[in-house]
Amino acid sequence: MKRKAFIMAMVMCMMGSAVGTTGMTVYAEENTAESEESVETEESTESEEGTETEASVETSTEAGDTLAEGQVLLPASEAVFTEGEGVGPNNEKEPTSYDEEVGMIRAAAQGTEIVYTVPEGAEGTYDMYLTVSKVLAAFSSQPFTFTINDGETFSVPVDLQVPADSPASYTEDGEYDEGTLTDSGRFLIKQSLELKAGDTIKVTCAFGCKAPTLKGMVFPYVGDVLLAPAGSEVPTGYDNTVKTVPEADPSDPLAGLNIIWLGSSVTYGAQAGGHYSMVDAIQDNHPGTVCEKYAISATTLVNEKEDSYVGRMKLISKDETPDLFVVQLSTNDATTGKPMGEVTDSTDPADFDDTTIAGAIETIISYVKETFGCPVVFYTGTYAEKENYEEMVDLLLQIQEKWGIGVVDMFHNEDMTAIYGTDLYNEYMHDEVHPFRKGYVEWWTPVIEEYLTEFLGENK
Repeated sequence: MKRKAFIMAMVMCMMGSAVGTTGMTVYAEENTAESEESVETEESTESEEGTETEASVETSTEAGDTLAEGQVLLPASEAVFTEGEGVGPNNEKEPTSYDEEVGMIRAAAQGTEIVYTVPEGAEGTYDMYLTVSKVLAAFSSQPFTFTINDGETFSVPVDLQVPADSPASYTEDGEYDEGTLTDSGRFLIKQSLELKAGDTIKVTCAFGCKAPTLKGMVFPYVGDVLLAPAGSEVPTGYDNTVKTVPEADPSDPLAGLNIIWLGSSVTYGAQAGGHYSMVDAIQDNHPGTVCEKYAISATTLVNEKEDSYVGRMKLISKDETPDLFVVQLSTNDATTGKPMGEVTDSTDPADFDDTTIAGAIETIISYVKETFGCPVVFYTGTYAEKENYEEMVDLLLQIQEKWGIGVVDMFHNEDMTAIYGTDLYNEYMHDEVHPFRKGYVEWWTPVIEEYLTEFLGENK
């Protein structure tokens, strides 16, 4: 079930809503080890008479808020996490630990695994939510992967925000960062999970954020997991409000869609205030449309690392039912000199070399068509004097002829290229690759919307 359907159900209700690391484990309730080696605390506590007391379903959150009927809390204080060292709130390296003051796990590192266990007395169909803080830098919408028991590992977008007091706070495109690092929000992770006592939920800190002013990869604090009865209303986000999707306008061909976007910094909106890109603008412009942003800065199409487009695409839950899958033609492959490869005569994924640009593109197209059964559209950047990128665009157009995909070719758009190097261009673009918020909203989005409207009209 896609998240859009879930939110629409809430609207109707209101109307009548692996990068794992091996290592020692500690329980979050233990702030310090008893010795230099890691120790595990007992899974149950003893009463004064020495008998064991069974775990029970929590009735309130770490912050003391009362749970709604049917909700189950898996506190961060009872989670088990791998020992390690990450970047703490003061931008200094420190051991990963449970912070009693804020009720969350801090200084998680790349590969930190946090395991929550469903307590006795809990059994049913739940929607799962994770509480996280803000983060020192935000260049990733996929900071975590999730594994339920021994099931398939998956990732979902989490809209992390940066506090105003971060050393990596971005103000070049407006004052959008606000609050403090420990401001927290709850985010929907998975819907309609069948869970019972003893089941485990593993959260892996997989794809963190970094910036020149920070002393390593950073992740937000990680807090409680909330299990809520499937389909029930739960306030989410840092603003702690119930999110609803407006009713789709039947006269708008881009309204009421579920669109998945896969990309890197341009898709993310890395140089735009509030990381607001065309992904967000299209969602805001078309009632009922939900755009899911799977984006991590500095990543490539070519499948050399776990954060590649290909690798992250395969972490998208197969339960998703997108109407459209949009992919960025990354400039990172061009600037890092990745091999172009060749377009094959085959449609068999076994014949694609995803360590080349051509092979990665064909792998993505084939996988999306087979897994999600929806149209695929790639988009390029606007004209830039970037070595190898024009060759990549030409390669993409060759692949388009083979697969019948859509291509928003802004690189060869003469009207867009005409303003290259002008004052208006400098208002739109942070550099030759990354738009400012204004560039996304006023320049790129209308061109992409026009193309998508025509493309979907021809590919119903």
